[in-house]
Amino acid sequence: LIVAREDGRLVGFAHAGFGPDATGNVLDPSTGTTMLVVVPAHEKQSEIEDGLLGRCEAYLRERGATMILGGCTPEVGGFYLGLYGGSNMPGILDSSPRMRATFERNGYAAATRIAVLRRPLAGFRPPVNRLQIAIRRATTLRVIDEPHRRTWWEAATTTGVALRRYELLGEADALLGSTSVWDMQPLATSWGLVIAGLLRVEIEGTRRRQGLASYLVAETLHDLAEEGVSLIEAHVDESNAPALSLFEKLGFRATDHGTVFRRD
Repeated sequence: LIVAREDGRLVGFAHAGFGPDATGNVLDPSTGTTMLVVVPAHEKQSEIEDGLLGRCEAYLRERGATMILGGCTPEVGGFYLGLYGGSNMPGILDSSPRMRATFERNGYAAATRIAVLRRPLAGFRPPVNRLQIAIRRATTLRVIDEPHRRTWWEAATTTGVALRRYELLGEADALLGSTSVWDMQPLATSWGLVIAGLLRVEIEGTRRRQGLASYLVAETLHDLAEEGVSLIEAHVDESNAPALSLFEKLGFRATDHGTVFRRD
């Protein structure tokens, strides 16, 4: 965390860090990111922003980064869950044009676009068709509140938030897939709504493209609606066409977009 001071007064900050390796249990310094650069109105605002970003880049390189990003993502965002971007880490939101301009001005280009999707849950009912009925008959849905964190990274980034996992089980309790959601407090309180954030949807590799994701997400939404959740938010990489199609069919609509930047 790097802060800018003027005559002893804070005038801005930036935050840089790393994510985990493929196992999720060890920090990987090869890819680093500047998660946020925040400078309130100031006569030298651009100069302060550029200086903070430059300090972050120097720190990341000193630690061994060979790829430098701009913006939080679930993979390299260890902070700001629920504080910036909503239900997950969307890079730099379009609704933060000043911050976007800071990265663009310093030679960063858009690497990934992320859609922020929301869906009201009042009166939600899961779709009914032959495939969904067949999945319901052949599977069991298990709900786990405060589940065991499966990796060090998951523990580091979600400990302290109310996490719930829905697991879809097949024969002999074989895990077919899961969804993870969290109670978006205190952000939900500021909106005056009961809001859940969908963190991830995971289907076991051999079980993909069998309708399980659609069934699992729909059952997750239905259970949350029954418990009084009024709105759910999810973030989806815009290059993931199947996921975008799934959420669109379930009634999600985009409310904002974010960009993960990269400096070559």
